[in-house]
Amino acid sequence: MSIASQSSLPRYLDELESIERRAWRDLIAVMPSAIAQQAGIVSATIHHAQFLMAARIPQFQFNWLAGTGLQGDDGSSVAEAVRRFREAGQRKFIIQIPPGPNAPECERRAAAEGLREHPLAWAKFYRSTSDAPHVSTELTVREVHANERDLFGSTAAAGFEMPPPFAGWLAGVVGLDGWHTYVSFLGDEPVGAAALLVEGDFSWLGIGATRSAMRRRGSQSVLLARRIADAARFGASHASTETGVPQEGKAAPSYTNILKAGFDVAYVRPNWSEPTD
Repeated sequence: MSIASQSSLPRYLDELESIERRAWRDLIAVMPSAIAQQAGIVSATIHHAQFLMAARIPQFQFNWLAGTGLQGDDGSSVAEAVRRFREAGQRKFIIQIPPGPNAPECERRAAAEGLREHPLAWAKFYRSTSDAPHVSTELTVREVHANERDLFGSTAAAGFEMPPPFAGWLAGVVGLDGWHTYVSFLGDEPVGAAALLVEGDFSWLGIGATRSAMRRRGSQSVLLARRIADAARFGASHASTETGVPQEGKAAPSYTNILKAGFDVAYVRPNWSEPTD
């Protein structure tokens, strides 16, 4: 049962958006300075919205404004964020607009800046942590701690097909307050990695990646199941995650696996970007 409805704002909207932004703040904080400098990382709060720019990496994943229109932002963050991206020469960026009370004004301001709604929107998923799914697989899952941070970082970076130096960045979340990190194995061989952030009654599931040679073995599904169960064990009643909305003619295994794990789409978050034509 979805927690969203046509007549009201999504339930837990602020909490679901807040814990995702907390996860990104932690990730930015542990990024090694050499990587941050090379990528041209700039992180800031603009009118209560969260701004991230990697001036030298033309990818949406590292160039966005999140939480637009929430926590007191009336949409003023949009024009300022667009100005900063353009002044840095970064044209590959998105303004994420969740369905909050100020969403129409945020969309108006994005359109006024010449942005358009991007075809790829982002789905925010929610489920209770009770009754975690059972997944039958030949893989095993283990929570890894500080003594195996390099194992987590290298497995996650390989799954995302990131350059090897990024392994040290992703390894930085191992052992952070509220974070739990996992690796799936086929025998002794690492297959995939994933993280869980618990903050009070809410949890966020992210950094899920599988090494390309090991895909289609159920790693994502078993890691989702383990994190849902552990979120409940660590005191959270609610779990959330996100991924792109399926595009026509393109496979969407992450979207499908999340639904199979018992999540519902809480809401869809449009992304506004520079026009490409």
